Formats: sequence, C-alpha cells, structure tokens
Amino acid sequence: MEIKDLSDFLRADPRFTTRRKWLILSELVYTPTGEKVEEGFRYFTCSVEALTAALERRDFAAIAKLPFALDDEGEPDTSAVRLDLAYTASGAFAAFQPVEFREHVPTCLSASMVLEGAEARALRDTLREIDQSA
Repeated sequence: MEIKDLSDFLRADPRFTTRRKWLILSELVYTPTGEKVEEGFRYFTCSVEALTAALERRDFAAIAKLPFALDDEGEPDTSAVRLDLAYTASGAFAAFQPVEFREHVPTCLSASMVLEGAEARALRDTLREIDQSA
C-alpha cells in the first residue's frame, strides 16, 4: 500500500475543500471551521527514529526539543529528516507526517497523523514554534 504525502492526503479527505483565491490560486480549507489550512515543515538533524518515536507517542514537546537543522548563521536549513505539518490558526485541526530523504528523494515514512478538537488546540503554539516555513 502506497502512503500518500500529507498534501495529497488532505486534498482527498472529505473534511477539506479547496477554495479559489483570485483567478489561478486556491487554498485548502478545513470545512468544519471554514479556516484556511496552513502547510509547513521542519527539518531536523536527529535520526529519523527519534522523530518517529516522539510522533508515535504524540509527544510534541519532545519534537519541539529535537535539534532543528540550522546553517552556520543559525538560520533554518535542510537535512535528510523532515516533519511535514498542516494546521489551522485556531488550532481546531493539526496533521503531521515524517519524511526521510533517501538518495535525495522524499519518502513518507508513515500515514499522516490527524488531530482535531482539544488535542489539536493544545498544540497551537507548539506548531508555530516547530514550523520553519512560518
């Protein structure tokens, strides 16, 4: 069974719709709240096992403490280990998927994890801290 990447998973899920923005742009919307879904990522310098173990435990505080990939100036950088994120501003929804680059090809390591309601809202600030694209 092929694992869909986070973006494809969300676009196929009935809890989400695509809303046109301007003539050629569109945005993904979490239907229960009508909010735009923010998609982001974070690169880490730890082993992929450290990331996946923390994700399986749903230990997001531990994920926020894993070493982020930074360049010589301390700015966000890339690495072989990435966590893809999707969330709403209110925290009503959050999703995660670990990715490892194998021979420069992104490989999804597990199905997307989706959190909603109180569990997702508890992560609102942590997600902004983790998301290097924000």
